[in-house]
Order: sequence, then structure tokens, then C-alpha cells
Amino acid sequence: MNTRERLELERLRRENAALEKRVQQSEAAVEILGKASALLDSMARSAASQEPEKAPDPEPGMPEWLRRHPGRHKE
Repeated sequence: MNTRERLELERLRRENAALEKRVQQSEAAVEILGKASALLDSMARSAASQEPEKAPDPEPGMPEWLRRHPGRHKE
């Protein structure tokens, strides 16, 4: 193997090592994102099961701002 080939081989080895490191980082990121997704899904399901019962439909003609805040108006 001549000098030029040895230099090319060394360059390719360095490039390969850098690419392997990027793959490991990407795999770790995917694993973390998967765990975060599962956690958020679990939290969303838990919150959905704890939501209060829906308030009855407002009276016809009631202003929109009162429909959003049914306990704030006085008659």
C-alpha cells in the first residue's frame, strides 16, 4: 500500500468513526423521543380520565363570553 492509499484509508476510518458516533447519537435521540411520547400519551390519558363533566348547554341567545364562563354571570 502506498502513501496515498494509506492516507485515504486513514481518512475513511476517521469518517467512519464520526458517522458511527452520529448513528449512536441519533439512536439515543430516537429512544428518548419514544419515551417522551409514551410519557405524554400517558399524561394525556390520565388528564382525560380526570376531566370534569361537561356543563349543560347554555341558554339560546347567551353571549359567547358567558358560554365560555358559565359560572360568572348573574341573572
